[in-house]
Amino acid sequence: MYLMFNGEQLDEEDIVSDFDIKAGSKLELVDPTVKYRKFTGFFGLKFVDVSNDKNLNRKEWSKTAPRWRRARHGLCLEGECKNSKCEASGRTVIMPIGYKKFDMSSDPSETTTKCPVCKKYVPPVTCGFNNCWWRYDGVKDCQNAPPESCSSGWKRADDAYYHFKDEQNEIIDWRKLIFEAIREHPSEAASEESVGLEASTGQPEESARFASRQPQTTSKLPQMSAAAIAAIPPKHSFQPKEAGVDGFAQPDKFWCPWKSNLCKNNLTIKGQGTVSIMQQTSIPFKLRLSNKEDPHDRDAYSIMLSINENKVVLSTSTGQTYESTDQLHILQRDDGNWHRYWISFFETDGNIKYGVGEIRPLFAVFSINVSENERKLMKEVYYLHIELNNNDRMLTELDEFKEKFRFYIGKDPVVYDPPLFVVPYNQYYTVHATEHIAIPPSKLEKTCRDLYDSVINFELNTKDFSDLTRVIDESIKNKKGWCHKKLTEKANHFGKPNFKASYLRITLGNREGSAPGHTYVVEVWPAGHFSPIHNHSNAYAIIRVLYGGILLKLYPALRLNVIQYKPIEQFCREGQVTWILPNLNQTHQLKHVDPNGTCCITIQCYAYGTEDQQHYEYFDYLTSDEQSIGHFDPKSDIDFKDFVEVMRQEKNNIFH
Repeated sequence: MYLMFNGEQLDEEDIVSDFDIKAGSKLELVDPTVKYRKFTGFFGLKFVDVSNDKNLNRKEWSKTAPRWRRARHGLCLEGECKNSKCEASGRTVIMPIGYKKFDMSSDPSETTTKCPVCKKYVPPVTCGFNNCWWRYDGVKDCQNAPPESCSSGWKRADDAYYHFKDEQNEIIDWRKLIFEAIREHPSEAASEESVGLEASTGQPEESARFASRQPQTTSKLPQMSAAAIAAIPPKHSFQPKEAGVDGFAQPDKFWCPWKSNLCKNNLTIKGQGTVSIMQQTSIPFKLRLSNKEDPHDRDAYSIMLSINENKVVLSTSTGQTYESTDQLHILQRDDGNWHRYWISFFETDGNIKYGVGEIRPLFAVFSINVSENERKLMKEVYYLHIELNNNDRMLTELDEFKEKFRFYIGKDPVVYDPPLFVVPYNQYYTVHATEHIAIPPSKLEKTCRDLYDSVINFELNTKDFSDLTRVIDESIKNKKGWCHKKLTEKANHFGKPNFKASYLRITLGNREGSAPGHTYVVEVWPAGHFSPIHNHSNAYAIIRVLYGGILLKLYPALRLNVIQYKPIEQFCREGQVTWILPNLNQTHQLKHVDPNGTCCITIQCYAYGTEDQQHYEYFDYLTSDEQSIGHFDPKSDIDFKDFVEVMRQEKNNIFH
């Protein structure tokens, strides 16, 4: 890459004054592999003219697109892959960015704008949007005229690909260009029109949807992004647990009213159980747990749950009624996500619970206890009845929504919150079991047990580097240290720049396709630093604290309003181990709460379950502005062996 002025190349040893370069003079920054950029006291960029609405085309999705033309919801950037060894060489590739704000001057990098095939950097020259609201703000260069500021209000891109043509005559110079894409309708856009361009025809590769990894079905589900596909709950019952493995009261029997042609089902055990209702389309529903097969039997004892967009009501036929109008408790917004509602009852202690999100007592909205007499009636409850949208003919009139619902039935009631810690067998005592403080590895599913066994003996300080943790602390605090520099570089990875919102990901081994990212990751948390609220791709995981301590915050689900929920908080100390299952502990935030102490270091290990046929490769997170859900590709900052060698060199040359 080199600079040119008036057609003459400038060498490193040249002096600016020798070429009569003055303020406002235009320099050309030439990269032989990409289109040139101009410099007028600033580095500009070449990008399509997004201020010209005539350049915007709407294209329907294709089912035959090549893999370099696959999109995810939100903002997508496009550019030409120049890697001659790549399958997509010379082709325009799509680089999904997602729901976030993206500065075209500073954010393109080898991690954000890369060919989806060869992973090499691709300079973006145009963009596309789908399933989002978007806008831009920029300053463009004008020939023989002053720079022009331009921006748009919020625009709507529906379930199609809105793409700016990138013909050469539509590429212009920009001094500034920032895009923002969000999932939901912004309040300030209420009076603005949505984009409604006519669908245009084109080559299949120019109108691709992110391809599904599962076989196409005959359902009426729209084509979806990888994130949406990975979130689809299964339409089958879960495999029975091994002997001794704890199911933590998670319902495991799948039921489809439309397939059974019945709006009722039997519970597994009289007088106890848990029912989970998941829906992708927000439709009011009523659920009745009864001791009578006929839902209209006036002599029946029933526990009733009614949910709509205004309130949730939990009641019994004896006259007890509990209701809430809190937005977190009622029918959730129809935002395309799957939302879980659950009810649990247990006649032995006369308890009934209702909750939203993960199924556990601490996420219950209601937890009520009934009288001794009512417990006797509850003991005979055996039937489940469901009604959608006050429609007793739902099996025929609401058939189009059957793919938007999942029902799961479990025999165990939700009694205690799952213990968060795993302890070795020789440290597991009766008090751990009776007070639900911790579990031994045998209580976890095999995937988690294998992960536990593989990291329980991992050590940082070894015989040949006994003070590695001390050197890491020094590298964080010293501006010359590799750790400090890398943390500074990562300050804007999760939205607007924030040094505290950064941590180091140091990987062991290679990516093998058996986990989202690397299976084994050592994470370094400087004092006061934290992660965004994020989930874990429905993966299994084990987290062990190697050094220091860290605060774990658990949330019921990853949503834009997730910060409104009161999280479960647990401080994890050095040597302690916690766990993640596909349905439990999935959404969390880690935070080093001691702002003046030493760093915290953890080792995380991940694995897809044998039942996972999607292998979603990203961790979704709430962006720092809390306006969108981002998709984080869990890349490595450095290999662990290389990291140890860097620390060794810093110890000898900087911190000695």
